[in-house]
Amino acid sequence: MAEPAGHIVVIGSSSTAIRLVEELERAGEQVLVLVMDDEPVGAAASPIHEMAESGAEIFHVTGVREPELRRVYAESARAAVVLGFDDVITTRIALMLEELNADLRLVLELSNPTFADRLSGLLGECTVLSSSRLAAPAFVTAALSGSELRTFELAGRTITAGSRDLVGGDTLAVLGDTRTAGIAGVLTERGDLVLGTEALPERHRQVRRSGLWGAVVGVFDRRLRWVIAGLLLLMVGSVAYFRVVGQVTWLEALYLALTAATLTGIGDTAEELSLGTRFGGVVIQMVGLVLSSGITAVIVDALIKSRIGELAGGVRGRPRHHAIICGLGRIGTEVLIDLHRRGVPVVAIERNRQARGVLKARQLKVPVLIAEATEAAVLAQAGVEGADALLAVTDNDAANLEIGLVAQGLRPELRIVTRLFDHDLAGRVENRLHLGTTRSVSMVAAPAFAAAALGRRTEVVYSVGRRVIIFTELQIRPGSTAEDGIDVAELDVPGSVRLLAVQRRGGSWQWRPAPSRLVAGDRVAVAATRGGLAALLQRIKPLVEHAHPEEQISAADPPPGE
Repeated sequence: MAEPAGHIVVIGSSSTAIRLVEELERAGEQVLVLVMDDEPVGAAASPIHEMAESGAEIFHVTGVREPELRRVYAESARAAVVLGFDDVITTRIALMLEELNADLRLVLELSNPTFADRLSGLLGECTVLSSSRLAAPAFVTAALSGSELRTFELAGRTITAGSRDLVGGDTLAVLGDTRTAGIAGVLTERGDLVLGTEALPERHRQVRRSGLWGAVVGVFDRRLRWVIAGLLLLMVGSVAYFRVVGQVTWLEALYLALTAATLTGIGDTAEELSLGTRFGGVVIQMVGLVLSSGITAVIVDALIKSRIGELAGGVRGRPRHHAIICGLGRIGTEVLIDLHRRGVPVVAIERNRQARGVLKARQLKVPVLIAEATEAAVLAQAGVEGADALLAVTDNDAANLEIGLVAQGLRPELRIVTRLFDHDLAGRVENRLHLGTTRSVSMVAAPAFAAAALGRRTEVVYSVGRRVIIFTELQIRPGSTAEDGIDVAELDVPGSVRLLAVQRRGGSWQWRPAPSRLVAGDRVAVAATRGGLAALLQRIKPLVEHAHPEEQISAADPPPGE
């Protein structure tokens, strides 16, 4: 192979790496992949096999050191993406890459945000991302409402993408239809997801509060409310009894009822009552004794269970209007943090006591069950009957699918969000099994990694079901095949690309641009699917060396894309 230059190096074989390689290959980039895996390179259905099928050249190694980086010509690469490793290994690889190529654009996946902020400032052109943090909002939105509300800057104005009932102002474009599965529901002519100029106030869900008020509400559960109601009825009956039988004033009757029902004695006026009336007071005291003991028992029981739950991390009482998270790995932890920040009560289930999210859950005072989430008894203990949503987000597609099926069997109307990587399986699960919503971490995260590797600064990834729409700005540069001009109408591809705005060279942004011809120096803002954006980038045929194809558009017909 001739020594490449200006290519992109991908180091890692995670699910996000697979999608990333697909993105880059679709965009017409030369990609060299360095993987550490014991599987043979040609093993069917392996991550390495999938990346090789997309057209990337695979280098199979046992470790990432300087000789291995030279094998993928890192010293002449334009960008390198490192993902799927722990933070220490990622940092070591990044430092080696920078030593080999000081001008290299680095894109790193790090899980510790504090460490990531400090490291990115010490390296050169470096972007630090996290697949789990990028994908968590899509899972949370699917669990709470089904469609995401995003407000962001594009083409010189603030715009909002979301459901029609949450987006106001001028409608700039239709983004999709959540009622239509698959790619057919993205960038449609009609749909319930739109792009507008303002966000309407969101209707907040009624959830059980946390903190002090949540503790008070937890103590005053149904048992205590029944006991208090009985005590109040006793008080009302006692007032009427002392008023009629004892022939005292209403105020004195109230005083006698209070002292008798609360076991503080009949009071100073007791001797003025008849013997029969005082016997009635004894009955009232006995009933009050039972009710008061019940109140004490319920409060003590709640306090003891609360303390045990705090120490052991178990579920207290009967949680309601909460979300159940099955799996506290990277994505499960980020989903947990996001839900907690929104004030949504959470119960977590994790089979591994040493999982990274268990400690975080303890810190947030979120109950955690150390058990198998595939067992019906465990889901019942987590309060599946009173839950608003269940998220199966383990790292295993089969386990997530089994969790969803068990939960559906226990409560068919429960909102279920299942993490699945396999696209074909996900589509069949949604269409045939009616198991609720499926989401993919790699599908949401890969476009962001690709944008960082290609140097696109303005890019927003918006989830539409299991698919994504990418909002970005592109420029027609001198040296591209579009330099001689391109019709605005050619950029609009139904179901693939929607042209939003045009900026003439030296002018201002124009939304809903009139038919015209674009030339070098003009900029466009588009909403596109992954395949649609890749088609735009693939249409670029640079005419000069070292052009930047990721920011140019040519006039060739795009291939059909996702």
